[in-house]
Amino acid sequence: MQRPSFMMALRAIAFGAAILSVAHQAKADIALAVGITSNPREGIAQGSSRNATTDAEARADAMRACRRYKEAPKAALACRMISSAKTGCVAFAFDPKSDSSGMGWALSENKEAAERRALANCRTAAPKGREQFCAIETAATKCEGDP
Repeated sequence: MQRPSFMMALRAIAFGAAILSVAHQAKADIALAVGITSNPREGIAQGSSRNATTDAEARADAMRACRRYKEAPKAALACRMISSAKTGCVAFAFDPKSDSSGMGWALSENKEAAERRALANCRTAAPKGREQFCAIETAATKCEGDP
């Protein structure tokens, strides 16, 4: 039996490393945490994590980001884990009126689905006549794999 050449061995190692790299990327996790109070004027706290190496890490990072959300400190005290997944995107939608209950969020398989679901959730929560004002907060839309 002939022994593999040094170059063949190097190629096999490089191929194995590439496979491990792709497998590691496929294991990245994403999570979504949200905090709200009974008073819409107190806003909404949001936190998400993407590209985490484990589900537990993604969940912890999302909760930490939500609890540190400075724009809605009272809501940040009420943060709860919404969902986590191996892959996907998170999106948020809001009615810009400060006392509106129109808020929605979603974690879904891709950006379009997450935004569509967040808008639908916002419109469902919005007061009658305010549904059409719900809009995606584009700066908060994040997908697993994004830098």
